[in-house]
Amino acid sequence: MIQQLLQQLIQSKAFKIITVSAVALAGVVVGFETSKDVMDQYGPILLTIDRIVLTIFVGEIVAKIGALGSKPWRYFQDPWNVFDFFVVTLCLLPMGSNYVAVLRLVRTLRLLLLLTVLPKLQLIVGALLKSIPSIGYVGLLLGLHFYIYAVLGVFLFGANDPVHFGTLGKSMLTLFQVLTLEGWADIMRT
Repeated sequence: MIQQLLQQLIQSKAFKIITVSAVALAGVVVGFETSKDVMDQYGPILLTIDRIVLTIFVGEIVAKIGALGSKPWRYFQDPWNVFDFFVVTLCLLPMGSNYVAVLRLVRTLRLLLLLTVLPKLQLIVGALLKSIPSIGYVGLLLGLHFYIYAVLGVFLFGANDPVHFGTLGKSMLTLFQVLTLEGWADIMRT
């Protein structure tokens, strides 16, 4: 009976709205904590909001585990749930003043909990992870283009501007400068 109620709860639209809102609120609170003036004036309020948000995250995990009934270990079979559990657990660890920066970093990671709530984001992240092996080939193709244009730069502009295009190395460095928009105006005027 409780298991069915929890299953209905976690599948409801209101549950997802509350979870997404809690993640967004956590992001806003962490953003406010970057301002010393805001922390001096509203620090206790922000700390209270942060605790409420963390309670919502813990409640979400408990509800999801409870919805699995007599097989709670199935919660950890989904990598997104493991990630969710890991981030929330890190936020619950008692850390002294020496670890405040680490705690803030972990609390910033709570924004990534949106990945566990929004299936479309999970799809995009999955596609990006699957494309990692192909990124090397994209880099190779870009490097090939870069090399071709550097050689062309030496042949076309080397006599006119030997400082920037006199050798292949200088030409590649100049192309990199133009590509990153660092000092490109000086190169253009030459």
